[in-house]
Amino acid sequence: MSFELNPELEHFACRFLENRGAVVEKRYGRLEALLSEELSTLLKVPEHIRIHKDAGDEGADMYTVNYGSPLLEKMVDAACASVPVSFCRLEFDYIKSQGFDRLVHEQFSFPASVGRVMRHARVLTEYLLVTCRYLAQSDEQKGGDFQFVFNLETGARVPEMAEMLHQMHRDCSVGQDAVPWEAERVKTVMAWIGQQAQGFIQQEIRPFLESMTRRFRRDAASLEEYYQNLQTEMARSLDRSGLSEQLRRDRKEKIAWLPAELAQKKDDLFKKYSVKVKIEPCAAMIIRTQAVKLSYRASIGRQTKSFFLLYNPVTKAVDPIVCQGCGKNTTVVHFCDRLHMNCPACKNKCPVC
Repeated sequence: MSFELNPELEHFACRFLENRGAVVEKRYGRLEALLSEELSTLLKVPEHIRIHKDAGDEGADMYTVNYGSPLLEKMVDAACASVPVSFCRLEFDYIKSQGFDRLVHEQFSFPASVGRVMRHARVLTEYLLVTCRYLAQSDEQKGGDFQFVFNLETGARVPEMAEMLHQMHRDCSVGQDAVPWEAERVKTVMAWIGQQAQGFIQQEIRPFLESMTRRFRRDAASLEEYYQNLQTEMARSLDRSGLSEQLRRDRKEKIAWLPAELAQKKDDLFKKYSVKVKIEPCAAMIIRTQAVKLSYRASIGRQTKSFFLLYNPVTKAVDPIVCQGCGKNTTVVHFCDRLHMNCPACKNKCPVC
């Protein structure tokens, strides 16, 4: 008979307790933990506990972390209450050091301007890999998850980077080098996610949206047919002999109300099949890596504008440029009269001006 804890659950319990300041020791296949007052209150257990394999061993200070056990459920709930953040450092044997002019002009277009890379320098920069889950709800529901990578300096989303990270040499850690984010920075990142997720989610749930639209049209057509038949039948009944004037007036009034009743029913149907999408971050990784910062100078008529671009050694490309008007990535950059950098959709009326 084994007295050992489930290795995965033991690992999770140890990490959970230690990351929250508890002192944990393993003895004879069991765990003993000394908890802080705050953690003890959170889990609703004494400050000294012993974690055993079998529920039959439970006592005043004895607990289990088997699947479904109360202590494990409390740990999971507490772990999921906030977004876990891990840290990753990338290492490279070689980083590109020339040919940036050609690379920039292959990736981007600057209408009505000319420019070039003036200088470049190797820098340390940070990216944020954030994993989000979504839930689309209507008469049915569809859920899933997705990943975005943002440059924390520019706010640019780098679409290819998440897939390429698996090929990189990484030094990862959890809970180390943690720097509390101020509320304003969290708000900014959430705005990036909301802005970029809109188009992505529409593509992701397109079959679901089309299904709900078909069902709405089908049920709306059936509803219209029913009310049309009802109106026809009630109109015919007015010609029947022996119908009292009062009953005739009542039926005419009912017929007059049928369009409004149909509109209300269709509105209820529309609400039934409308799709609401909820998005929430569930994990994040801060990626610290070397990169190459490029100083680019553009000449627009008699004016010049200097700005920075970033060469990303993971994608081996220059990170996307962010439109100053709408905040979305763009490969075609237009300069307004005040030299704000806009995408084609914002070029005619600069949102910044």
